[in-house]
Amino acid sequence: AVWYYVMGDSTDLDAPGNAWRSADTWPPFETDTLPVYLHSDRTLAYDKGEADDKPLSYTYDPENPVPTIGGPQLFLPAGPRDQQSIETRPDVLVLTSEPLVKPLEVTGRVTVKLWVATDAPDTDFFAKLCDVYPDGKSYNICEGGKRIMQRNSLSTEEAAKPGDIYEIELDLWSTSNIFNADHRLRLHVTSSCSPGYQPNANTGHYPYSDTTRLAHNAVYVDAQHPSVLLLPVPKQQKSDVEQ
Repeated sequence: AVWYYVMGDSTDLDAPGNAWRSADTWPPFETDTLPVYLHSDRTLAYDKGEADDKPLSYTYDPENPVPTIGGPQLFLPAGPRDQQSIETRPDVLVLTSEPLVKPLEVTGRVTVKLWVATDAPDTDFFAKLCDVYPDGKSYNICEGGKRIMQRNSLSTEEAAKPGDIYEIELDLWSTSNIFNADHRLRLHVTSSCSPGYQPNANTGHYPYSDTTRLAHNAVYVDAQHPSVLLLPVPKQQKSDVEQ
């Protein structure tokens, strides 16, 4: 019923992956969910943050959105592209794991759960999972976003309130990739990806007018608000990784 391509290290001829597979279902095999938590020092790790960890914050300006580089695009250059050019922007939170000791397969639907706040009535949150090679190149694997006014329903819009913290779930869709040994997991969190997605004006007014405003956004990573990347991995791999 399913043919899917397992991506892998494109520079290592002996790396696992880089092959077509077939299956009767999707996901193609039983998986466990591997939680990878965001931390205030901009790392990804398998343990939750501490109770007093400070949130990560940035300012999103609709007049200067993060550019779209590759990804699931129809009319723009698509697919995997090196993301390093946007990783130095102050409006992109970049969180990176330690190098992997052994290859890690991620096959299935990827999700990110974020605890967020904003001082705008509306804004967007985007997340992008990347595979970081030993030479520093950072290739996008999958991505997804959420509009804060539609955090509870696509059919009902609720303006955000300054000072309130919201838990939102971002669907990064499905993928199949084997992160090779010595590679790193990386997650981008930001509020725009233009022109692939129309920049949110942060005003809460639709359709968009020429009026925009800044949004001061925050992602909470403490023990009470554990923002987390959820990866579908083969059952036998989860215990190996967490050790």
